[in-house]
Amino acid sequence: MVKPDHWIRNWGRSGGVEPFHEEQVNPASYDITLGNHWICPTREPEEFTADEIVLFPGEVVLATTKEHVHLPRDVVGDLKLKSSLGRLWLNHSLSGWIDCNFQGQVTLELQNLGPYPRRLTTGMRVAQIVFYQMSEPPEVAYGEGNTGHYQGQSGATRSWSEEFFPAVMHSPREGAKKG
Repeated sequence: MVKPDHWIRNWGRSGGVEPFHEEQVNPASYDITLGNHWICPTREPEEFTADEIVLFPGEVVLATTKEHVHLPRDVVGDLKLKSSLGRLWLNHSLSGWIDCNFQGQVTLELQNLGPYPRRLTTGMRVAQIVFYQMSEPPEVAYGEGNTGHYQGQSGATRSWSEEFFPAVMHSPREGAKKG
């Protein structure tokens, strides 16, 4: 079941998100804003802090939320890009699931799919989290035992491992050529 605005307000006021701002509460979600830490594979240096970044067509960036999120053991979050930004061709990759008991800043995977450069700024409302009540708490929540590679993350965070999706250092077509 989706959590309503009054639950979100209580969650925020009790430290569920820091900083918490009432005006970011929607009927069934909470708006989150951009922080100032970025990782962009087409820039030098790749990782940097700045109050803004111009994202060029086709360019991708790992960004972070300004907010630190603290989810309960029995609530999960689904991060959705603000629809107005999607209508300007900004895309957030499909890795927006936030497991119960997650604590930390959320890393966003943003891409400019449009024809024009676009400016992203610290404090800009970029996405919203929809909260879902679990039917019961899990036996092992995120961050407990050996789970939770990103528990407590601060700033934009790279993947904990490239083993399951290794980089190819030569042209993919080279391996496909037949003699």
